[in-house]
Amino acid sequence: MNAGRAVLVAVGCAVLAALFANHVFAVPVGWAVVLGLPVAAIALPAALLSGAADANWEPVPGPADIAGELQASMLAARLAEAAEDQRRFVTRLQPRLRRLALAVLRTRPGAADLTTVDDPRARAALGPELHRVLTDKDARLPEPRRLAELLARLETP
Repeated sequence: MNAGRAVLVAVGCAVLAALFANHVFAVPVGWAVVLGLPVAAIALPAALLSGAADANWEPVPGPADIAGELQASMLAARLAEAAEDQRRFVTRLQPRLRRLALAVLRTRPGAADLTTVDDPRARAALGPELHRVLTDKDARLPEPRRLAELLARLETP
C-alpha cells in the first residue's frame, strides 16, 4: 500500500475510534480525539506493512549455475574479440570450433573414426562454407546470425 493511502486509513481509524468513544462512552470530543491518536499510530504502520506479509506464489528460482554463466560470458567476450581481430579468431576460436565440429561429427553413425575436419566425409557433412570457416587461415568470423545458421548444420544429421 502506498503512503498516501496508508495515511488515509490511519486517519479513518482515528476518526472512527474518536466517534466510538464520543457516542458510546460520552467522552468529550477533545479527549475522544486524543484517544484516537494511538489508534492512528498503530493503524499507520499496519497499513504500510500490510502488503509485506502477503503470500508469494511465484515458484522458487532454481539454483544459479555460476560455472555456466561464467562460461557463457567468457564465450561472448571471445566472440566479440574474434569478430574484431581476425588473428584472434584463427588462433583462439577457430581451433575450438574445429574440435567441437569434429566431436559432433564423431557421434554420427559411421564417422567415429574421423580424425580431422579435412576428411572428405567431414567436409561433406559440414558443407563448403562452414568447412571454410573452420579450416581457412584467412577466414573471418561470420555475423552472429550466419554463424548460428552454420553451426545448426552440426545439430542435424
